[in-house]
Amino acid sequence: MRAEKLMKNTIVGVLSQGVGAVTGFIIQMVFVKFMIKEYLGARELFSSILEFLSLAELGIGLVLVYSMYRPIADADERKLIALTQFYRRAYDLIAAMIFGLGLCLMPFLSFFITNMDAVPHARLIYFLYLVSSASSYLFVYKQSILNADQNVYVIHLYSLIFSVVQCVLQLVFLVTTHNFFAFLIIQTVTVLGKNMMLSWQAEKMYPFLKTKEKIPLSREEKRAIYKNVFAMFNHRVGATILGSTDNLLISKFIGIIYCGFYGNFKKIILLMNSFINQFFNAMLSSVGSMNASESKESMYKTFKYLHFLSFWVYTFCTVSFIELSNPVLMKALTMMGMSDVEEYSFGFPTVLMIGLNFYVVGIRKVPLTFKEAMGLLWNDRYKPLIEAALNVVVSVLSIRMMGIAGIFFGTIFSMAATSLWVEPLVLFRHGFERSWGEFWRNTFIYFFFSGGLIALTHFVDLQLPLTGWTEILVKAGVCLLLPNGIIALCFCRTSEFTDLFSTLFAVLGKKKKAKLAEQA
Repeated sequence: MRAEKLMKNTIVGVLSQGVGAVTGFIIQMVFVKFMIKEYLGARELFSSILEFLSLAELGIGLVLVYSMYRPIADADERKLIALTQFYRRAYDLIAAMIFGLGLCLMPFLSFFITNMDAVPHARLIYFLYLVSSASSYLFVYKQSILNADQNVYVIHLYSLIFSVVQCVLQLVFLVTTHNFFAFLIIQTVTVLGKNMMLSWQAEKMYPFLKTKEKIPLSREEKRAIYKNVFAMFNHRVGATILGSTDNLLISKFIGIIYCGFYGNFKKIILLMNSFINQFFNAMLSSVGSMNASESKESMYKTFKYLHFLSFWVYTFCTVSFIELSNPVLMKALTMMGMSDVEEYSFGFPTVLMIGLNFYVVGIRKVPLTFKEAMGLLWNDRYKPLIEAALNVVVSVLSIRMMGIAGIFFGTIFSMAATSLWVEPLVLFRHGFERSWGEFWRNTFIYFFFSGGLIALTHFVDLQLPLTGWTEILVKAGVCLLLPNGIIALCFCRTSEFTDLFSTLFAVLGKKKKAKLAEQA
């Protein structure tokens, strides 16, 4: 049942996020066509600023989802009601805090934008982004039980519907009116609508949530939550600085329009992550449920083949991004009638650094997912702060030597110096309670293969002096066949490879048998 739910959540999540990412990419291209470059940069910059403000969320969502695994396993409805009510009060307060902090920050926008006059109505645009960000925390408190009970597919279905509605409305207003304010208002309304519908759906699936009875958590339960929230807040600080400082540094040291150029590459990253992340997001609830009912040996076996899967997936996606991002962007902009498309491209060193950054973040996901699902938030609570400080310092120093590529080098360096080894150490020492020697042996092998395949694929592509659709199609074929073929050939006899495909075939076999039984 757990594997089937994982598969269901993954498939629906991939569909939902895939559609969302495609519509987002379309919106980005239309935005580039009809809006000034300064608006494009402001869009990326203000999104990054508001990611910092989202730190007020403190990571409560993940902590409360983790707190629900045991009550769901025990069918403890009163505990689930108490947690949900606590979640509601927390998120109402968070929405108010984000809005208040955002207003306080408004007078200082000129620090990040060196020429405020170049961005018409900058403060009004920022205010609309702020309203959208704060309102996204309203009506979300009942979604936690859907996550914890491995029914994430419900959230994905509503996200799919509302992302399409939002895309259509925004496209209409962008093309017909070129009105940025209407664009932002539509974004706010659709997010609120989705949250309200999900709240209604959660009540329908879990009728006990409708109760008006106030059920408080005990002092000990609150203390445990606060402890994990403090640890999760530190992790959120680190993750937010890693993910958001890039645009702030680009705007400050290089120029706001380059935030917009980088935003185009981020949309490609988002498109890839929209497919990949759904598996890992679905896996989080499955691992949490597994932790409550299965042995550490069984969990470690699952960890090994999922770690191998992440290496395979992220190697292929990184190779594809490095080789195809510039050609795809240039072709998309050319098809929209733009003539200065080369201005929107980045040189190979910068694209390589963005790609490697994507890879390192990705290869961390399985250890990080298991660590979080097992509730190991406290053990490395100060690591994210050290990582964030390293990221800022190294990025600023590297800008002078490497330009925009130095910003991404700083992020890669900070992760390699901290998270890349601390997170597995915590997981193996306090989670699996075993040596991590085998993990590092496999990890070094994965790194060696990934680096070699990136270099080999780029070398092959350099021998293909093509342009236009021919370049894209031929390079896509090389990226599909070369790295995947070599990985399959070299790892087909490993236990990780066989366990991965055995699990996949077992799940598909169960689904087929269930379908035949229904037909009979």
